[in-house]
Amino acid sequence: MKKILTACTRDCPGGCSIIATVRDGKIVKLKGNPDHDITDGFLCPNTAKYLENVHYSHKRVLHPLKREDGDWKRISWDEAFDIMVSKLGDTIKSHGKNSVLYYQGFGSRTALKILNRRFFNLLGGVSTLYGTVCGGIGQAGQEMDLGMRISHDHLDHINSKTVLIWGRNPAVTDIHLWRILRKAQRNGTKLVVVDPIKTKTAVHADLFIQPEPGTDSYLAVAVSKIILDKDLTDKEFINESTRNFEKYLQIIQGFSMKELSVKCDVSIETITELAVTYSQNKPSSIVTGWGLHRYISGHIIFRFLDAIAAITGNIGISGGGVSQGFEEFGFFNDSYALERPEIGRKLPMPTIGEAILKADHPPIKMAFITSGNPVNLNPNSNKVKKAFEAVDHVVLMDHFLNDTADVADLFLPATTFLEEEDLVGSYGHNWIYSINPVTNPEGEAKSELEVFQKLADKMGFGEKMGGKPEYWLQKIVSTVLDQGVEWDDLKAGPVKMVPEDYIPYSDGKFFTASGKFEFITEFTDGFNDFSDYEGKINGFDDGYNLHLISSSPEKWVRSVVPESEMDTGLIDAEVSPKILNELGMHDGETAVLESPFGELKVTIRGDPDARIDTVKVQMGGWMKYGKNINVLTVDIMSNAGNGTPYYETMVKIRKTSVE
Repeated sequence: MKKILTACTRDCPGGCSIIATVRDGKIVKLKGNPDHDITDGFLCPNTAKYLENVHYSHKRVLHPLKREDGDWKRISWDEAFDIMVSKLGDTIKSHGKNSVLYYQGFGSRTALKILNRRFFNLLGGVSTLYGTVCGGIGQAGQEMDLGMRISHDHLDHINSKTVLIWGRNPAVTDIHLWRILRKAQRNGTKLVVVDPIKTKTAVHADLFIQPEPGTDSYLAVAVSKIILDKDLTDKEFINESTRNFEKYLQIIQGFSMKELSVKCDVSIETITELAVTYSQNKPSSIVTGWGLHRYISGHIIFRFLDAIAAITGNIGISGGGVSQGFEEFGFFNDSYALERPEIGRKLPMPTIGEAILKADHPPIKMAFITSGNPVNLNPNSNKVKKAFEAVDHVVLMDHFLNDTADVADLFLPATTFLEEEDLVGSYGHNWIYSINPVTNPEGEAKSELEVFQKLADKMGFGEKMGGKPEYWLQKIVSTVLDQGVEWDDLKAGPVKMVPEDYIPYSDGKFFTASGKFEFITEFTDGFNDFSDYEGKINGFDDGYNLHLISSSPEKWVRSVVPESEMDTGLIDAEVSPKILNELGMHDGETAVLESPFGELKVTIRGDPDARIDTVKVQMGGWMKYGKNINVLTVDIMSNAGNGTPYYETMVKIRKTSVE
């Protein structure tokens, strides 16, 4: 029996350091590394069950497959490579390089994934993506204020007297951060939660505030108004370290408290309690979540949250800040890997279905998809599915025959992180981990690097893609090695890239053009309206009067759904019992959720903690099992950050009978 140190690469901010136990060539246990101050010896439930749900799942596909007459047929890797070479050659010859789309998702974001882009760059450039179905919106807003988004180390929240958790549910989505926040709470820190849903995190809050979805900016303005009216500001910070305060003040003064209270549906008394708790219990930190990214003008929410921290002097101090995320690729250098600036056409990820269908000169004729399940996770899934169905040849590399596999023509079995050598950062903290292979690949699974290297060999430029993983990894982390970090240290275990006592902006210097914090200067009432967008409805037109909120489940990550959760009835939709009464429905009844873009049969559940204007569902369920909530969501691009405003979707409930 042996133990091997590796790291989780899944789409999760935890970025756990893992000790894998191997007996007779089989992995028998995964546990958290007790010597890592974030993982702290325990794993989330998903990673703890990764062996049974993913790595050793009998549903995992371990051999290449080709679609033939509508069915999957097992083929050899030689045939799979011959098909790819032939299709690539014919497609490029007939339609040009931009007729090929490379879709790189976020399912696994490691250093060597950069080399996938190198392959397509060496091919001459193809259509790739810009934008995101994850963050981006908040980062764009913070860059306007601060010049560069820099979050506080998780452990610094121990030094906060108040932590304001806004639009985030770490008790489910980041349990290692949650451990730290609960420790702070036991030490006397007040936890305040702002969320339209009463989450598992909100249950433990000292103060929970439940605004109407999408009105966070009005609530933040109201908080600032109370702070300013009560003279709870840090005048020294405002005068010496900020710019545009007078214009920001005009925005705040342009609203009455009554007006703001009505807009966000939070009482003035509650807003006042929030404002006083935050400003009088300094240092106070704000921890923001991905829920705030899911609005068309979500960047404005972040700007007003940054402003709350600025006017109270909670920027640049330990226990303060507005922490939104980290740069998982920030310590990697992709210039070596890419060899040249990326060339080729860029298509928007948030509206990829529309983009593929409208692509011309040339149209998209072939697609490669890695680390992603766009038919499931992208908004307006019916349109995304239709778009990929219109592509002549789709190659998917994955572990499972998911929703995107239903539109694929060639399926390539991918290795899991337990079978790979790589490096990974995190968007939840400032550590880099070595991914050490724990076991040989199951079946005929291959890493993405191996696939693109072999494909390059067959296409005549193999020498430019050649090299063992370690060769490329040392190039990609060259900037880290230049800072004095030893390669052997990176291989041996997690390496913290930023000192724990580092406090962002503590020197009073910002990365803006002025070198100061820059307040938001414009805010138009009705800023979220996008009714002029063709075919998109925002508001209460045609009976679409319920906000659709899709939350992250506890039992799986994104669309990697355990077998036990797949074909097990309808998805639950949680609503206020008042809605059930108005519709003449009962808890557990079958109904249909309908949006302007699709409909989904659900089981309606009454939740006394739900707002009367909101429907809550879990994301990630598969379309083929009737559980994909994204058949309802609107496909638009955010006003900043090229993000995906899922939460702009409005729905209505229709009674139905069980078929």
